[in-house]
Amino acid sequence: MNVFQVFSVHNLAKIAFCGSIFVTASGYTLNYYIDKRIRRTLTYRNVLEIFYNHKKTIEHLGQPIKEGKVKPDPNNEYNDIKKFSLYVKGINTEGKLNCEYQIEADTSETKIKKVEIEFNDIPNKIFVIHEVK
Repeated sequence: MNVFQVFSVHNLAKIAFCGSIFVTASGYTLNYYIDKRIRRTLTYRNVLEIFYNHKKTIEHLGQPIKEGKVKPDPNNEYNDIKKFSLYVKGINTEGKLNCEYQIEADTSETKIKKVEIEFNDIPNKIFVIHEVK
């Protein structure tokens, strides 16, 4: 008996379908926990405080503002400066809030370097809300 004749095409299709469901569910679950973990940090709260205290940005977005998905930047594993983006949506427009922060090696504290926003209704423009050199 040949090894390839043990499984029918129908059974192989079922196995592939179950595998794809498992991989998709694992990806969404991992994304959810990373998002939840970032939202609990003090750095995230400080960035939101800077964002909500900037009156012109809040006026342009329009209140109430909904905070959307948090997207960490995976390209800076070995760099001191880390980045993440937060999608925000107001009554008037939507935008993406970009944050750069530095982790102090000796104290493990974070220092927010730059907070900037990109509005969807103003293409190719980035507005700096907070910057420390």
